[in-house]
Formats: sequence, C-alpha cells, structure tokens
Amino acid sequence: MRRGCALIPRSILLRIKSSKGTAGSVNFYEMRKTVTAWTFCSTRGDRSTVPDQAQSFTQPSTIHSSQFQISPEINPTPPPFQAGFFQTLHTLSDNTILINDALYGPQLITEPVLLTLLRSSSILRLAGVHQHGITGLLSLTPKVTRLEHSIGAFLLVRSVGASLEEQVAALLHDISHTVLSHVIDWALSKPGEESFHEVHKMRYVNNTELPGLLRAGGVEERVLDEELFPLVEQPAPHLCADRLDYSLRDAVGFGKLSVDEVQEIFKSLKVFPDVDSGKRLLVLQDKELALKLARAYCAIDRDVWSNRANIDMYRRTGKLIGDIMKRGAVQDDELWILSDVEFWERLRVEAGAEELAVMRRLETEGLPTEENLRLPQGAKVRTIDPDVYIQGTEKPLPLSIVAPEWAAERKEYIASRQAQRE
Repeated sequence: MRRGCALIPRSILLRIKSSKGTAGSVNFYEMRKTVTAWTFCSTRGDRSTVPDQAQSFTQPSTIHSSQFQISPEINPTPPPFQAGFFQTLHTLSDNTILINDALYGPQLITEPVLLTLLRSSSILRLAGVHQHGITGLLSLTPKVTRLEHSIGAFLLVRSVGASLEEQVAALLHDISHTVLSHVIDWALSKPGEESFHEVHKMRYVNNTELPGLLRAGGVEERVLDEELFPLVEQPAPHLCADRLDYSLRDAVGFGKLSVDEVQEIFKSLKVFPDVDSGKRLLVLQDKELALKLARAYCAIDRDVWSNRANIDMYRRTGKLIGDIMKRGAVQDDELWILSDVEFWERLRVEAGAEELAVMRRLETEGLPTEENLRLPQGAKVRTIDPDVYIQGTEKPLPLSIVAPEWAAERKEYIASRQAQRE
C-alpha cells in the first residue's frame, strides 16, 4: 500500500455509516458562519452581488451527480463543507475527515496534524479566494478555490506515498495567497518581483496560528518553504503537485479533459526513484497520457492563463485596487482577512465615481475580445514537458524526448505566444 494513502474498504464504510460522531466533532457548516466568506464558494451560495450578465460559468452538476459519487454507504454528518468547485469536506468524527474530491476520489484523513490544519481558520479562509481571481468572482471562469487546490496538491503527494512532512508542505504551499489571487500582483507587485503572496508569505504566516499548530504537531516550520520539497514544487516544465493539480482542475473545468481522462493520469502518476530520494520527481508512466496532459495544458494557457482577454481583466482590476490602496482607503492586512466577495464590496464602498464606473464595466461587460489586445511583457507563457518513465528503462525522460512531435509542438506554441507580446 502507498504510504499515507487511506483506502476505504467496505468494513470501514459500514463503521462510517453507523458513526454519529461526538459532541466535539468539527462542523464545517458552522465554520462557514465563523470564518469569513463562505457563501460564495459554493455554487448554491448567494451571488446577488454579481450582476446577472456575469452568471455565465456555473458548476456542472454532471461532474458530481454522474461522473463521480461517493459510495452511498457513506452518510457523513454534519452536512459537507463545500471547499470548492470539485471538492467537499466531511467531518465523520473528531478523528476523521473525509475529503471527497471529484478528480482523485474519496480520501480519509486521520493524522492529527493534518486534521488540525484542515480545521484551522488560516487554511479554511482559502475557500474564500478564487483561483482565477476576478474572472472567478464574476463567474466568467469556474469557481475553483485556493482551498481545493491546496488540498488537491496535498492529495496528489499523499497518493504517491510522500512523507507526512511533504504532505503538510503541499497543503500549506498557497497559504499566504491574498484575495483575488494573482490579481493582486497587478496591483501591488514591483516589476521583476515574485508574486505578492510569496514576497509577504512569512509576514502573513507569523501573524497566524500556524507556527504554533506546526510545533504542537511535531512538524518543523521548514514545511512553509515548499521549494524544499521536490514533489510539491519543481521549476517548469517539470511536473509537481502544485502545477499538476491546478492544470487538472482547469482541464476539466474548461472542457479540455474529461474526469475519466484526469483519473487515468492520476493513476499513471508515480515517484522516481522513490519518495525518500533527494532528487525525487513526479513522473507519468504512459507516454500517450503525458502527451494528452501536455496538450491540454497548452490549450488552457492559450484560452485562460495567458489569454489576453483574461489578462486585460486582471490588469484593469489590479489598477483599480492599486489606486484605492495607494491612497490608504484600504489596508493591506485586509487582503488576508476578507473573502473575494467581501473585498469587492469593500472596494465599492471606498471607490470614487470613476472607479465605480470601472467596477460596473468589469461586472457587466464580461471578457473583452482578444483581437485588439497584446500580451503584456510580464505575463507568463506556460507549458510543461512531463517526465515519462517506462517500466524497465533506466530513468525517466522528458516527453519531448520520448515523443519528438511534442518538442516541435511546444516550440511552435511558445513562438506563437511570444509573437503576441506588446
């Protein structure tokens, strides 16, 4: 059995069914009332602050109702907490949380430090942060959240048997993300600077309960530096849990891959040479699946991540936020306190007449057309070149070596995007 991977046999399902929990069980539904910003993260939540014209991207019920289901024998109480677009959390008892992920399947969590972190306000606030920032907030893109992505990265390294320390690093890798995700980079980051949330990570973390929770759980604070953990972070174009999880969620969310295809990729994932090696690497064991993933990744980059219309909305929103914050009307600590919905309304309170007009245009006009837009110099063009390991071979090789056609496709794609620069 893979280390850290909790399988759920029928005997456990029957015990879960009969369990009523204890008086001290954490109720994620109640947490939504005490930790800011939960209503918007569920597609059932109140979206009245977003105009009807923007309600163009809603959660497809088929993903949850037909393509993926937890066994009907699991009847967890209290009601599940909607962690994001593809994911719910269920408290089964004081000592067990069930993560129901539409892409990776159900997973039981019983390790004390993981339970503590999953119940912490610092982790749970990420349910209020849309992965796609302003376009997620306005329902122009799927409402994937930073919480479900963080948990997703954790589930990926857990599935391949990573150490508890590496699992914690994956869970916490985006802990300092602000409201509206990378939109804030356009508002407050200096030219050439890392993402705003990375620059200010420890300033945020040191003002939270996390250092104390890690000490109490016997986990060193080095887990807050995800670059020390090769399964969590790798330089592009290698695979890592962070890069793989956000791409798989977006691949399904934007219709580039099916849930079944994502689950095939998930099953093909392994670590080379092993989870204890200092040079450990996430690899795929199927060339065709690696090619399918790499092509889907480029398609998402073209249509979403480096899409000129999406970036234009990020840039306009960033300028709006920067103008309001630079005159001191909104403080930067609010970036980590409020949800996206609450922050947007906070901006509305402080905005002047021209700024309100900008907000109304963002809310009502939707994505602009790309044809008259150029790609900003600072915008990333993203590709991957997954390492592929074929059983019986000495070591994994980049997909571009295993499938030379991918080397040509990737080079052509990068050149086409660079030609669109400002």
